[in-house]
Amino acid sequence: MTLRHVGSTAVPAGAKAGFDHADTYLHPSGSRLYVAHTGADRLDVFDCKSGTYLRSIPGFPGVAGVLIDRDADLLFTSDRNAARVSVLRSSDEAMLGQVAVDPRPNGLAFDRNARNLYSFNLGEPAGTNCSVSVVSVDALRVVSTLRLPGRPRWAVFDGETRSVYANISDPAVIVVIDGNSLAISRSISIPVTGPHGLAIVDDHGESSLWCAADAGQVVVVEPRSGAISASLPLPGVPDVVMYDRDLHRAYVAVGSPGTVTVFDTQHRQELETIVTEEGAHTIGWDPVTRRLFVFQPKSSCVGIYHEAA
Repeated sequence: MTLRHVGSTAVPAGAKAGFDHADTYLHPSGSRLYVAHTGADRLDVFDCKSGTYLRSIPGFPGVAGVLIDRDADLLFTSDRNAARVSVLRSSDEAMLGQVAVDPRPNGLAFDRNARNLYSFNLGEPAGTNCSVSVVSVDALRVVSTLRLPGRPRWAVFDGETRSVYANISDPAVIVVIDGNSLAISRSISIPVTGPHGLAIVDDHGESSLWCAADAGQVVVVEPRSGAISASLPLPGVPDVVMYDRDLHRAYVAVGSPGTVTVFDTQHRQELETIVTEEGAHTIGWDPVTRRLFVFQPKSSCVGIYHEAA
């Protein structure tokens, strides 16, 4: 057993139930976790050490994505129901600007060197005319728009190759966007349906992509060759993948039946699967306290687990 349940914290309910992505602001004075409370049109903020609910930040209609870059002191949200992204200063949560993008923005990725934010948009109706809006954070405007072959899920930016990797649910591919040319350079075929959660893992001296797919599998992909080096089973349809480099752990949330599966990323094997709550597909990770936060929409609370490894 690697995860131990250490408590839970109530979250004020919104008009509708539902959380989406979460990210952690790391700071010497203490980490803060931000979660997209989609059903409440706000961000909820938690102290990672104590597990307490700190506050809410309202005004993000249908907020879906949350992404933090501590070194750049930036916090981004994708405000799905407003067709925009918001840019905040992460240290003090001050709003720096908001930029209109294509309909239904969802996943986010950030190129710190170029200071470009990539917003992956579901289109209207969802799944049609899907696109990527490339937003200059300094100019606060869209500098490029790319068409996608299908509905995007989550995305990550790789600083070594200056590439964005983004899951597309159908066709089942990972598209690769070159950060210099701002163009789709290639795509990587995924042999199972519904690529969803995505993380970059660098345990073997060379990065790999851990792609959690609707088919109930985590597919490990070598990004340069596109080769599949491992396929690991899951108990259901996954969402988020969280990764800790120091612990060599990947955490994959499954909303139904409500579980988190823990993988050893060095040996590419499952360590355990814990039961959470039906519908709990959103998780956040704090590497400082080694705590996993599992957001449970039915009970409107966050379950807190400590990693004992």
